[in-house]
Amino acid sequence: MKKLFAAVKWAITLGPGHQNFLGASWIQKVLDRTPADRKRQRALQILSLSPHYFFCRNEPGLAEMPFNEYLNAAFEANRRSRQRIVDEILRGRISSDDVVLDFGCGPGFLARAIAPEVKRVYGYDISPGAIACARILNPADGLEYIDPPDFSTAIPDEGIDFIVSLAVVQHLTDDLYAKLLDDCWSKLKPGGRIALHVQLTGGGWRTEQEWRDDRSIQGRLRLKYGLHCFARPEEKHREIVSGCGYTGINVENIADLVSDPFDDICRQHLLLAEKPV
Repeated sequence: MKKLFAAVKWAITLGPGHQNFLGASWIQKVLDRTPADRKRQRALQILSLSPHYFFCRNEPGLAEMPFNEYLNAAFEANRRSRQRIVDEILRGRISSDDVVLDFGCGPGFLARAIAPEVKRVYGYDISPGAIACARILNPADGLEYIDPPDFSTAIPDEGIDFIVSLAVVQHLTDDLYAKLLDDCWSKLKPGGRIALHVQLTGGGWRTEQEWRDDRSIQGRLRLKYGLHCFARPEEKHREIVSGCGYTGINVENIADLVSDPFDDICRQHLLLAEKPV
């Protein structure tokens, strides 16, 4: 019953395109009609409909909470985690003069944490519902959220110094991975840098081919609707990234960059590269 409820919940939020959870047009309409004093809680409730946010309900101390209290606790956990990513992983890689793009920003936790450190931040996501929630939950001075249709026009070509993408690449096929890199290339200044959170093979994660070879009903549905994660050998990441023109590729173990494993990201890797001058 729980699986059926989850499937229905995700289905009603889907928009067009790959993995466009919270892409349904009704989400913005609901938020627009919600009174100002209830918008924050309504945005949290909408985020809980996606499989990508607030999925830690079974962790100790959270399962017993009333639902709205749990949502606020999950919000705070996400805020702290993304602040630590800035403090322990990104600080030193970004500067106060940088214009930064958070590609796949979701509800904006990371973009908001970056904003005080740099000149300007753009937050972009394919999900208009996630962007609508981000504007309510995570606004900041110098931070602009970009609606999906406006990516090519709202962000200046060759206007970005640094692009970060967290929890995105592992959901993309090889073709979509290359498209992300091409989109980033058009926005990066010569000499601009990218930092991609990536998953290497091992640890039980399947490759794209292994997902495609799974002909079970569950496997096919998870692949079709984006409820999967792809792992790749480091060599495959390097091949895709270098094939899109990037140089200076380096892959770092995130566990070596942080003081303790505060998030799932700490079991994964950071790929760094640059657009040649």
